[in-house]
Amino acid sequence: MPHFFVDPRNIFGDNILISGDEAHHLINVRRVTEGEELHLFDGTGKQYIAKVKSIAGGQIQAAILSQEKSKVSKVSLTVYQSIPKGDRADWLVEKFTEIGVSSFIPLVTERSVIKEVSENKKQRWERLSMAAAQQCLRPDLMNIKPAVNFIEAAQKIDKASINVIPWEGADVDAGFEQQLAKRGADKQINCNIFIGPEGGFTIGEIETAKSSDLVPVSLGSRILRTETAGLVAAVLALSAFGEFGKK
Repeated sequence: MPHFFVDPRNIFGDNILISGDEAHHLINVRRVTEGEELHLFDGTGKQYIAKVKSIAGGQIQAAILSQEKSKVSKVSLTVYQSIPKGDRADWLVEKFTEIGVSSFIPLVTERSVIKEVSENKKQRWERLSMAAAQQCLRPDLMNIKPAVNFIEAAQKIDKASINVIPWEGADVDAGFEQQLAKRGADKQINCNIFIGPEGGFTIGEIETAKSSDLVPVSLGSRILRTETAGLVAAVLALSAFGEFGKK
């Protein structure tokens, strides 16, 4: 059954109001009719089966038939990602959403090509992320935050979390999965990953990272593009915490 978003502010007891772009898509593209059942999610982890009661004025009124709260993920994964050029950032937002990244934060470093993220760009990423969540039946939305400066972000990082920074200069034995596995028994894990730009982090940034309890780790002997490194690191983290292969 298709998966559609409903703003949690539009849920009133057992009734749901679907409006805006989502209603337009359902009415004009999906051609929903009264009495049809919809699979909805509100972006907070709750999912609903609802029956369409009425369609009028570009809005849909529906009644909730059943509700399900999804299982809470064991890991809350935040990726601080230096933004690649062109449409590669759009692709990365979609992939992060699909695999289960909790939060995505654009990272501005000394060698970053993209130094600013406009509100229009952020809103575009939010739309792409929502579409990806619908496609993969994800019950919540990835949190997309404003861009931050690397030094500021590193110095403010929660030291109680697992904080890693993949770096080509790290010892190849400083395994990413091994570092994460040290906390694998915890009931709830917060993990922060910092991904550098195409030109890599500067030595000064790595020294700041180390002094801020960010642990340099290796992703192997190959030099990866920034978007590849971000996706690989996120997959390794989620896999190490058992997020893949279990229902």
